[in-house]
Amino acid sequence: MASVLYASARAVSLEKTLIGEDRLKRMIDGTAEDALKILSEVGFGSGETVNEETDAVLTEETTKLSAFIKTTAPDDKTAKFFLYPYDFKNAEAIVKSKYLKTEITFSPSGLFDVKDLKDKIFADNYGLLPQFMGKALLAADKAFVEGSASGLYINTLFTKALYDELFSLKIKSGFLAKILCAKADLINIGIALRSRDFFVAEKQFAHIGELDLSTLKTVCEDDFDKIREKFRFLDYREEVETALTGIESGFGLKEFEKASDSYAVKLVKKNRYNQEGDFPFIRYCFYKLADIANARIVLVGLRGGLSAAEISERLREHYER
Repeated sequence: MASVLYASARAVSLEKTLIGEDRLKRMIDGTAEDALKILSEVGFGSGETVNEETDAVLTEETTKLSAFIKTTAPDDKTAKFFLYPYDFKNAEAIVKSKYLKTEITFSPSGLFDVKDLKDKIFADNYGLLPQFMGKALLAADKAFVEGSASGLYINTLFTKALYDELFSLKIKSGFLAKILCAKADLINIGIALRSRDFFVAEKQFAHIGELDLSTLKTVCEDDFDKIREKFRFLDYREEVETALTGIESGFGLKEFEKASDSYAVKLVKKNRYNQEGDFPFIRYCFYKLADIANARIVLVGLRGGLSAAEISERLREHYER
């Protein structure tokens, strides 16, 4: 871990390497090869970005971000907030491979080396892993042995475990704690609206954040007018309205998912001039994650023949100078 002063100073110095709105527009207006060249301008991926496939470029950039967080985060709880999602995703992939004999597609490593994590899981050696990851692995073992392991069940296990683990950290940063609650709340709103059955949804909810079970029950079971009234003075009013409008219009939760993905960066942008404490480090990490997500959207869209307008409407909230 680095000092708060160093972590934030280093992050501020790296903001010039963010893609930014102008580069994003130039990427969208060109070809996939043009977009890769523009990414190379800011050192995105390896030094050979223009010659690499999309997945390789994005994996390389995510690995670089993970390494930066590992070595520069001002405290271990902040590092865990950003890196545990990769570890828990890898643990889920490994335990599936353990029983289904499938090839493992790893996410970039978080705090745990992926080979070491695989060795521990294949050996049933969970003692040194995060507490809730270990519990999820034991539950997954049991489900696979008993033949009751569905894809939804295993995914739910590890999503719940990740959020239980993150909430158990009692993160010092008030901003990260707020983002953590928001992430859990928005996941739970999505689950409630997909199931519209509280008995089913309650088994799938991530850790309960700011929204209590009574509010989530309303989202599951009440008509849309009552849901709108419930959220009239609550956080996520705009996101819930986006979700309900999408369902009513026959487009489902596509726009809600986009809004959920963008929520953290929207909050960052409201505080973007804050230079105090560890906020510049946190700000850079969220902006960089948005860069990686948007680079994927642009590159996949261009290779798939989407128009500039179609790609633009898929973009997540991003860094602006």
